[in-house]
Amino acid sequence: MERQTLEKICEKIYKRFPEVSNKKPNVKEQPNGQYLLIFQGKGITPDGHTIPRTVRVVVNASGRIIKTSTSR
Repeated sequence: MERQTLEKICEKIYKRFPEVSNKKPNVKEQPNGQYLLIFQGKGITPDGHTIPRTVRVVVNASGRIIKTSTSR
């Protein structure tokens, strides 16, 4: 995946999920020509506790986001 394409995808994810902001994703190439980007960060609950946050993004080779999922 090209660096510019990856940076544009990251900007979109950072805006939507600020708790993973400025975290570099783990990029895995899928057998069907798509890429899986895994962002990991930490969120803060209203009572001050931290919880891990994982955002998984599936994109095609041209950089179009196909699917986004998140877990806490």
